[in-house]
Amino acid sequence: MSERVLDSGEQDLRSFYEEEARRRLRTEFRDDVRLEWQAAFVELLRAEGRSSVIDFGAGPGIDGSAFVDAGLRFVGIDLAHGNARLGRERGLHIVHASVSTPPVRQAAFDAGWSISTLMHLPADSIETTVRAMASALAPGSPLQIGVWGGSLGSIVSTFAMDGRPRPFHLRSAEENRELFIAGGSIEEEEVLDLGADGWDYQLFRLRTDA
Repeated sequence: MSERVLDSGEQDLRSFYEEEARRRLRTEFRDDVRLEWQAAFVELLRAEGRSSVIDFGAGPGIDGSAFVDAGLRFVGIDLAHGNARLGRERGLHIVHASVSTPPVRQAAFDAGWSISTLMHLPADSIETTVRAMASALAPGSPLQIGVWGGSLGSIVSTFAMDGRPRPFHLRSAEENRELFIAGGSIEEEEVLDLGADGWDYQLFRLRTDA
């Protein structure tokens, strides 16, 4: 099967993360806030008797290991072949694919997780992408989405890794809320002030339509 043709932004994004994976730059490190978010999400899944989670934009599977350790069936989706390979080394199932077209059957999972991924996509593709993500989940499933946001709009960042470009689309929480409801109702929302001009971090928990 041939791969979907990537646009220039996706090509830059994939190039960045393939090189990051080749250099093995992402390790076990995650900040305390992210660890707290994941622990709370795992507790929610336990309380609701859920047994599986799909990670949209899984990277090399750093979050995946914690889900597996919690006894959950885990599958990750990532744009970089290298991250799928690194995930396999960790004993994780990570599929090389775009989160916009996840290659899984409908309602295959009962929870979804996507952290620091969707801000790489422009607004005109978010609703379709979130619907595709939600379609992989059973009705009434929780879907946790975290994104970098803010007031800078669409930019190309060359801050990390030798000046390699990455697209960022920094939207306000209000803008993202209106886009994300394509995937279901929003149960919780949190915006973190990072103390950096034009940047914040936004966390949304959706519930897919029953």
